[in-house]
Amino acid sequence: MLNKILLPSAIILLLLKIAALNFTTFNLFGDEAQYWLWSKNIDFGYFSKPPFLSWIIRVYTEILGSSFVSLKLLPSLVYLLIAWSIYGLLINAGLNKKDSFAGCLIFLFIPAVSFSSFIISTDLFLLLFWTLSLNQLIKINIEQSLKNFILLGIFLGLGFLSKYAVIYFIICLFIFILLDQRFRRFFLDNLSGFGLTFLSMFIIIVPNIIWNFNNDWITLQHTSDNANFANIEIDFIRGLEFLLIQVLMLGPFIVLGGLIGFKKRDYIQKIFLIFSIPIILIVLVEAIIVRANANWAAPALISLFSLLYIRINNSFLKIANFIFNFTVCFVLFVMIGMSYPSKIFDRISGINDYALKIYGNSSNGVIKNVVVSDRLLFSSLNFELRDKDINFYMPHREGDKITNHFKIVSPLKKNINENFTLIGSPSDINYLENEYKVLKINSPDQKFTKRKLDVYEVVFE
Repeated sequence: MLNKILLPSAIILLLLKIAALNFTTFNLFGDEAQYWLWSKNIDFGYFSKPPFLSWIIRVYTEILGSSFVSLKLLPSLVYLLIAWSIYGLLINAGLNKKDSFAGCLIFLFIPAVSFSSFIISTDLFLLLFWTLSLNQLIKINIEQSLKNFILLGIFLGLGFLSKYAVIYFIICLFIFILLDQRFRRFFLDNLSGFGLTFLSMFIIIVPNIIWNFNNDWITLQHTSDNANFANIEIDFIRGLEFLLIQVLMLGPFIVLGGLIGFKKRDYIQKIFLIFSIPIILIVLVEAIIVRANANWAAPALISLFSLLYIRINNSFLKIANFIFNFTVCFVLFVMIGMSYPSKIFDRISGINDYALKIYGNSSNGVIKNVVVSDRLLFSSLNFELRDKDINFYMPHREGDKITNHFKIVSPLKKNINENFTLIGSPSDINYLENEYKVLKINSPDQKFTKRKLDVYEVVFE
């Protein structure tokens, strides 16, 4: 009975999301607008992320445009690909086609997918290529062909260009070699094949490595700053919260059902465990000693979901899992369609109104240049005012530390002599050489960021 309603339910939720996108007054989050803005300047790397998502956005928007609705449908399309990859993974894990198809549909209902299907993020293609890589690794255990080894390298390389967190796959692979005698023997017997895998991966990622080299390895510096190990503050509550969020993101009933149905491990289940537990533990430690975002362990959810789905055999818990996950997804999209005034939506609410007020706020009614100190607001204004003839700049004194990509591609030059609107602080532009005066003007409401920025008109004398 449950299997019969999965596909219609998935279609209902997709249609509900499309309706919600057309009715909502919410806007793109700053990071989403940033990826869109990066896509306008195709490169082999960006300040904080590798380039694959921006490449895809560029191709996608050339075909379907840059409207809010169009961009927000991109995650759902990618998740359909991920779900199809889950289907192949479950087939290779030993399930029949019927159960594998049900599994890929159930994956679409888990809360992690419900929430992230509304967000354009680098996790999308990380999860796609992670799933394809895991599937390919299982295939290699069955058939050691050159094609399979090369495809594994290609998928890992594209995963690396999607998000550097694909390094977890390499870590888990070597943990697998260390812990499992059977796989260790298999790996050593096929060194040339795995050498071809790593060569294929390297060929794909080498342009990004060169980009980082030419830009003083700023992405590694950013990653190091994110880790923030200089400010260690042990907090086990943070760790517990992280674990609870992972359970909620999978769905508590599938976790409970999988644990209850857990019996003796077979080889495939061991693979799923090794390609999930180490990631959870690494991010858990980081959550305890510094901090960690819930999505930092996202790749682990692919293996955990597959493992739990294989093990769950309690009909009541299967139904309860579906009802819980479907309800979460349904309520989320209804709230989005209603533009529900909740704090959880503050960061995507009111951005378009703010941008239009900034555009109409100049004393002479004309804005040609806008200087923005905040990275997310810089991105959002670029997107919301994309049809206006405006130049956007980021304050940056030559020689100072680069803290975002726009200081590389859109720095405010010290010799500028054209008037501009400044969103930030006058101290941000104290390096300018030409004489100017600063006039504070009315600042629109700005609830979508924690840091409130004042608005000024900068006039050169």
